[in-house]
Amino acid sequence: MTLEDINEKYESIVFSFFDEVQGTFTFEQYFHIVLGVTTIRWINMNNKYESSNQKISEFLDNYYSISIELQEELNHFEYQFTEFNGILTGIMNNIFLHKDKSVEKKLQAIFQMINSFKFYSQDEIRRFINKLVSIGIVQCGFNETPESVKEIIQGVMDFKIVKSFADYCAGTSGVAINIYEYLRTFEKQKKIFYYGEEINTINYLISKLLMIINEIDEYEIANKDVLEYGDNYSEAKFDFIISDIPQIIYSDKKQNSNDPRLKYGIPTRSSADWAFAQNLVYHLNANGKGVLLGTKGTLVRSNEADIRKGILKDKLIECVITLPDNLYEKTGIGTEMIIFNKNKKDDRENKVLFINASNYTYRLNKNKHAITNDGINKIIECYRYGFEEESFSRFVDLEKIKEYNYTLNPKEYLDFDALKNLFDKSVTLKDVAEIIKGVQVSKEDLEELSKQANYYLINIKDIENGKINYDETSMLTYKKKEWIGKFDIKPNDIILTSKGSTVKFAIVGDDFKAAFISSNLTIIRVNPNKYNAYVLYEFLQSEVGARMIEGIQTGTTIKLLNNSQLGKIELPVYDIEFINEIGEGIKWNKREYEKSLEEAKIKFETNREEFKDLLNL
Repeated sequence: MTLEDINEKYESIVFSFFDEVQGTFTFEQYFHIVLGVTTIRWINMNNKYESSNQKISEFLDNYYSISIELQEELNHFEYQFTEFNGILTGIMNNIFLHKDKSVEKKLQAIFQMINSFKFYSQDEIRRFINKLVSIGIVQCGFNETPESVKEIIQGVMDFKIVKSFADYCAGTSGVAINIYEYLRTFEKQKKIFYYGEEINTINYLISKLLMIINEIDEYEIANKDVLEYGDNYSEAKFDFIISDIPQIIYSDKKQNSNDPRLKYGIPTRSSADWAFAQNLVYHLNANGKGVLLGTKGTLVRSNEADIRKGILKDKLIECVITLPDNLYEKTGIGTEMIIFNKNKKDDRENKVLFINASNYTYRLNKNKHAITNDGINKIIECYRYGFEEESFSRFVDLEKIKEYNYTLNPKEYLDFDALKNLFDKSVTLKDVAEIIKGVQVSKEDLEELSKQANYYLINIKDIENGKINYDETSMLTYKKKEWIGKFDIKPNDIILTSKGSTVKFAIVGDDFKAAFISSNLTIIRVNPNKYNAYVLYEFLQSEVGARMIEGIQTGTTIKLLNNSQLGKIELPVYDIEFINEIGEGIKWNKREYEKSLEEAKIKFETNREEFKDLLNL
């Protein structure tokens, strides 16, 4: 039986347990109970604890009230075996509050199911408990580092030379368990010290439990906020650090003002990604390496550029990897991996390796994808041996990254920057056009400004098939005179969506109506002496143009286009008379196409009505 088959078997057992007891407990309560009872089963199979009275058979045969007796027995057990102190009683605390008979019956059913299941060895039940935890915490709403990501983490570091490693935002220490599982494959298991920090108390207790069950002796796990700087702050340094940071977390500027870890700057309150990153860097020893898992925003937010600049100038970032979307259960947010290294090889010292592995994906279930084995192996080999491949991997000099305001988006360097070299001569979009973000209108302003409506307000929904649909129900007047000439549309303006699942385009024709564009749209107003609007309109929708735009987009489900990045798009240079001639042809062709569509629509509706009349419908 393969490891994948074993995992599927364990997963099936976990959910079958839940099916038996659903309705009485929440999944979280059920998970904690099953984990506790399965641990008792593990204790029964472990010679070290043979003097314990924690016998499942005792609870089934001799006790009238399992919940009452279980609490007493667990207290006694934790007193007898101090390594368990507070762990099982803490994890199972919720069930001790239940006293009714229906709960007793369900508890008895759980004990019977776990007692009846055949575990043939202590190692098998250890593996089952590891799988139970990885499933349970996800179902309880926490993120578990995906298995395919754990394999990459394991592959980018040579753990045979590691003496200590840490996990900040440890969760239930799933990454650490994976590393120790890998080390078990060697004849002589290496002793490595593990340190973890986890803010959630139950996950912290489960993490300590897994250390015991997996027979890991050299460890320390702290129940604390990673970003908190206070009396219990640790100065420890490590060979390797992992930090799979929360996808949405805020930073407290007051709390961080005296924090020595924040050498490169205090992050904005809206995001703490680079506070976690600086914590990681601070705790690496002189030869240390670390992995931070974040989102696209981690790589590109302009208000964090100075922090990225400082870390890059100190040559601490070795590699940035874009992984596939949907790796985490119940979220479509993309994943980015940053590898920090305090001891980069000489030939990598002034460079960053960018890898785009977003296409190496397959579906695990309706909520989750995984990285293919080919993708995992290719990422690891590319990182280890530093090979470059078009559209997949490339070393980029720090000077080039400076030109991009220290953004770290792999697609920007692999696609966008490489595509610029397709043209003999090129010019940036910002040099031939004005790029204008639409006007922000609050609900209160819209209500007031709509009382004297003489302008349409164009929104994303109004851009369809290259045309603008003017919505009579969305009209207003201007709030400031400055709106006129800036946010109102003009002939030959290219309008595109700056936010949404796809980028939509329209070009303003000669028959336009007076209108402003909303804040989710952008106007590209071409200087007719430098370029042709219709040629640009076609270029942006071409294969090359679409790939350039994709290279500078951020976000996963909702794509975002930043105007300053948009201005960097490179356009092929043509003779102005030539592109004006071509532009007139594109304009005529578009107008004729739209005219034929309108005529076809009128003909279709006329024929339809005639057929309905014949049927008396």
